[in-house]
Amino acid sequence: MNLPKVFQNRNINNIDNAQEYFHSVNKTNFSTSTSKINVNDKINRLFQSNKFIYKIKTIIKTRTNEFETIIIGKTNNKLITFDNELIDIKDIIDINEK
Repeated sequence: MNLPKVFQNRNINNIDNAQEYFHSVNKTNFSTSTSKINVNDKINRLFQSNKFIYKIKTIIKTRTNEFETIIIGKTNNKLITFDNELIDIKDIIDINEK
């Protein structure tokens, strides 16, 4: 049975949709890069949660100290607090919601 021309596929070329990518890991810095990914993932999860409307109460542990603060925003490399302070994301070791 022949299909009408409306239903015939005219594009019968080979389609190559595969994407090539390269991934490399430096074994000496693996633990630090993994922890940074986890911190960034935690920050993104905080902002994407249903609880976040305007502010999030958090406990942040940095290289120098640990403190409670309220996060209201994020730039590419800093967190903005309710007190209008900027916290470098690269200095954060751990972040949790209070």
